[in-house]
Amino acid sequence: MTVVTAEPLGPLALARIRTSVKRNPDHPAARTIQLLLDEIDRLKSPVALAEWHPDAECPLTRRQLEILARTANGETCEQIGPQIGIDPKSVRKHRQAIMRRLSVRSTPSAVAVCLVNGWIPDGVLHLPRHQRRMSTVVARNTYRERAAVLRQTPGEWGTVAVYDSGATARQSAYRLRTGAFVAFRPAGKWEAEAFTSDGVHGVRARFTGTPTTIERQAS
Repeated sequence: MTVVTAEPLGPLALARIRTSVKRNPDHPAARTIQLLLDEIDRLKSPVALAEWHPDAECPLTRRQLEILARTANGETCEQIGPQIGIDPKSVRKHRQAIMRRLSVRSTPSAVAVCLVNGWIPDGVLHLPRHQRRMSTVVARNTYRERAAVLRQTPGEWGTVAVYDSGATARQSAYRLRTGAFVAFRPAGKWEAEAFTSDGVHGVRARFTGTPTTIERQAS
């Protein structure tokens, strides 16, 4: 019997996994791995702060850093207090002290100062991920390639592209049907519909016309 021993996921291993996901966003497993990484970040946030040793120049205490991070993550004083063992009034006093020590007037400014100076460790703040939009040239080439493939198999549905929201997918499906995309002309020869599968939004289409002689030869 073969015994497999799992190695702990250290910071270096996690960094390599994050880099791999960023470099291969279209890989089938990328979304699942990213969700797992997000959950790891969520679970380790208090631990990350507990083990964090900020720069010696950091004017905030470890408790103040945690209160600031929790505030930035959307927690109220009433929620933060029980989590760290103090009452909400004390949380508010800590917030006021944070503003004074950093010479700022708002929580966003305080967070910005700490991030710029490296006083908050990675994974503590739940920052949203912004997907890079496809450039116009890449999108045009992608549509052209998908249209050429679908023209060779009239009547068969195929995925054209994926999008970052259902609204964008529906709009693209409408534009495809009406001939707004050069690759999918003439209008009336294409059917298209938006779909959502496992949280992924996309558009599928099929060619209802007849392939030209050139397209038959290419296939």
